[in-house]
Amino acid sequence: MRRLIFLALCVCVGFSQNLKNSQFFKDVNSTCPIKFIDVFKYPDWIAAVEYKNGKKVLFSSAKQMFYYLYTSKPKEVVPLKKLYVTDYKTKELIEATDAFYVFGSRIVSFSGDDLIPFRSYDDAKEFADKTSASRIFEFSKINKKLIDYLN
Repeated sequence: MRRLIFLALCVCVGFSQNLKNSQFFKDVNSTCPIKFIDVFKYPDWIAAVEYKNGKKVLFSSAKQMFYYLYTSKPKEVVPLKKLYVTDYKTKELIEATDAFYVFGSRIVSFSGDDLIPFRSYDDAKEFADKTSASRIFEFSKINKKLIDYLN
């Protein structure tokens, strides 16, 4: 049992280090501006905002990214380029606007109840069925009221 736990820990640390060294994350502050934790501590949940000027902001989960978007008052207005979330099944960064978000499952992130992103509706549906989730949302259906409810 100890060997299994050790192996799982090594895989997680190795995956985290590989992500951290990828070109996308080069020269980016890895501290979530909402939860103040290193996002690479929980790499399965990373979300990111990329601005057209090249600046990137990383988050500890999709919920924290949405919270930031709905509540932050930027000092300067810089248009967004893309939003990213980590697909829960493949552990790859995907465009947030194309993802499907599972709400109300038994699985929680570091920050509690969260929206769990998937690239495909079929993957989201399969996960929702296995975890007794309440709903699946498209990006356009996520609003501040839902994020406030999750918080």
